[in-house]
Amino acid sequence: MNKRVDDALMSLKEEMIEAILELVKIPSVQGEPEKEAPFGINVKKALEEALKLGERLGFVVKNVDNYAGHVQYGNSGKLFGVLGHLDVVPEGTGWSVDPYGGVIKDGYIFGRGVVDDKGPTIAALYALKAVKDAGVDPKNRIRIIFGTNEESGWGGITYYLEREEVPEMSVTPDATFTLIYAEKGIVNYRFSKRTGEKKKGFEIIELKGGEASNMVAADATAVIKGDVDQLLAVLESFVPENKATIRWERNNDTLAIFVKGVSAHGSKPEMGVNAISALLDFLEKLELSRAGLQEFVKTVASKIGYETDGTSLGIAGYDKMSGPLTVNFGTLRLNAEKVEGVINIRYPVFFNEERIKMQVEEALKGLEVVREHHHDPLYMSPDSELVKLLVDIYENVTGEKAQLHTIGGGTYARAVPNAVAFGPLFPGREETEHQPDERILIDDLLMMARIYAQLFYIILTQW
Repeated sequence: MNKRVDDALMSLKEEMIEAILELVKIPSVQGEPEKEAPFGINVKKALEEALKLGERLGFVVKNVDNYAGHVQYGNSGKLFGVLGHLDVVPEGTGWSVDPYGGVIKDGYIFGRGVVDDKGPTIAALYALKAVKDAGVDPKNRIRIIFGTNEESGWGGITYYLEREEVPEMSVTPDATFTLIYAEKGIVNYRFSKRTGEKKKGFEIIELKGGEASNMVAADATAVIKGDVDQLLAVLESFVPENKATIRWERNNDTLAIFVKGVSAHGSKPEMGVNAISALLDFLEKLELSRAGLQEFVKTVASKIGYETDGTSLGIAGYDKMSGPLTVNFGTLRLNAEKVEGVINIRYPVFFNEERIKMQVEEALKGLEVVREHHHDPLYMSPDSELVKLLVDIYENVTGEKAQLHTIGGGTYARAVPNAVAFGPLFPGREETEHQPDERILIDDLLMMARIYAQLFYIILTQW
């Protein structure tokens, strides 16, 4: 380990923490496109803040039309990339602190994005600063690339890579240590049905659930008009199968029903409690006033329901490398004309998405099914140059034996050739991304930065 680089990094600890806290205060959830803000004004603000920080640290920076940007050190030679992202999923509910407050408590930084992915991205930036401060003469180049809509479509990184040089090797600090050599395929399916003409039965005035396809829905709501006494009789005897909780408010001939679940990352839906699933289970027991809505509810409740493995959809399966297929029921919405839902599927590395789609369409026959946001699986051989390099650096800095993993999550590693996810979570750490009270130990962020600083030193001097 290069001690001069490590000492330089340690001296930057407090400055690094402060920079992360300031970036976390920007609620960079993707919003409506505005002029010169393709993913909303707050995402643009986060990108501008990161690039200003890069300038203050003495790097060359570039904003690529507010779709993405980068910080670079080195003027020639091979290009190594670090792909992070500055957008976040919605904060959701259930926090004990302000999700955008920049809170430090019990040795942790709390806030939406401190794990996924603002904290690790800025830690990587300070690792590059440490190498620069140590006086390393670079024979190659490193770019910290700031993506802007990783959580909702990858339009930003796609736009960037179409216009900028693609790195020869890359890492993304958006998963776990030691590294991720395989990532499941990811695909969303949006399914919908026109609600149809009004007839006798309970009228659904409002129906909504979930905040993003890649989050387990923690909340779902239905406002129902009709015989409230009859409705209450059904509701009071209803017990959700997944331990979601229910409360309701009566207002003359309407009843508002609020279902509360537990959020989790969409790649691990079994870790959460899906409020949408419980609400549809209840609605399936009612006679609804619109035939299309009734068909939607019955079909989805029977073919998706509480399941997270796709059994009733006919797509359940497993491969030894990457584990089981998972299904997350992410969002549910009703408007004046139609009802629609979105499921987020993570499928094993050796599965075929075309066949999955055909089976989903068959299982949900009668509903319109549209594929969205498909990302092929990723696989990087454990014998590759990049994996061997990262394993060696991790073991030298931490003194711990390297562990190679596969995940259901999707990272920017699959956006470019010859890339893997590398950190920030260490073995045994709680996974809090996409959940209330997202947090990361300051000491872990510091260790991640130390690892990255040594990686950068090797890349800039020996690659």
